[in-house]
Amino acid sequence: MSLDRSDYADMCVHTDGFGVAETARLVREQAGRWPGALPAATLNSFVNRQNHLPTPQVDAAPASGPLPVLWLCGATAVGKSTVGYEIFMQVYRSGVRTAYVDVKQIGALRPVADDDVDSHRLKARNLAAIWARYRAAGAQCLIVSGEADSDDTLRGYAELLPGVTLTVCRLHAEPATLAERVAQRGRGGGPAIPGDELRGLGSDALHRAAERAAREAKALDRAGAAGLCVDTDGRSVKEVATDVRLRSGNWPSLFA
Repeated sequence: MSLDRSDYADMCVHTDGFGVAETARLVREQAGRWPGALPAATLNSFVNRQNHLPTPQVDAAPASGPLPVLWLCGATAVGKSTVGYEIFMQVYRSGVRTAYVDVKQIGALRPVADDDVDSHRLKARNLAAIWARYRAAGAQCLIVSGEADSDDTLRGYAELLPGVTLTVCRLHAEPATLAERVAQRGRGGGPAIPGDELRGLGSDALHRAAERAAREAKALDRAGAAGLCVDTDGRSVKEVATDVRLRSGNWPSLFA
C-alpha cells in the first residue's frame, strides 16, 4: 500500500496473473522497449575490453591480520550455493559480521568473451570489487560459492584478494545423488537461484546435465582439486555446513 502511494518509480507494472516471461515483456514494453536501439559497437567493444579493466583497488589488510575467506566448489548441483548460504547464516548468527557471494551471480554477461568462456577473469574482478566494499562496511570474513575446476582458476581469484587467508573446500556427491539434485532443480525444487540453467528443463536435458555433473565430479576427484573434500551424500544441508566449518578449523575461528 505504501508503495502504491509513493511516486519514486518511473512506472508501475501490474503482475497479477502473469508469468515471469510475460511480466518481463511488459516491463520492457512500458519502459519504451528497453534498452532500445544501441550503438553497434556497444556490446562487442565491452566484451573485447573486459579483460583490460583496471584491477579494483582493495584496502590493505587491517593490523589484526588477514581476513578469512572460505571458498566452496564442486560439480554442478552438488550444493555449493545452498551450503554456502547455510554457513553464512550460521556465522552471522554467531555475532560475526559476515559476507557471502555466489560468483555465478556476478558474471551474468552474454555473450561471453572468446578467451574467457567461463567468465572467470570477469568474475574475479567483480569479486575483488565487491569484497573491497564489504570490507569497508566492516565484514570480518567472506564465504564464496562457485565453480573452481583447478588450482590455476582459484589462483586467478586469490591474486585479486590480497590480505586474506583462503580456505578451499570441495563438496562431493556420488552420481546418483547428483542426478537426484539435478532433477529436483529441474522441477523447481530447492532454493530459487536466479538464472538457474536447470530449472524447467525436460527429462532428456536433465539426464544430460546429470551425466555432465557426474563427469565434473570425477574429473575433480582425479585432479584432487582443493585440499579439503567433504561428502554430501545422505546428509542434510546443516550437517554438511557444520562439517565444513569443523574440518576447516572451526571456520572462521576469528577469536581462537
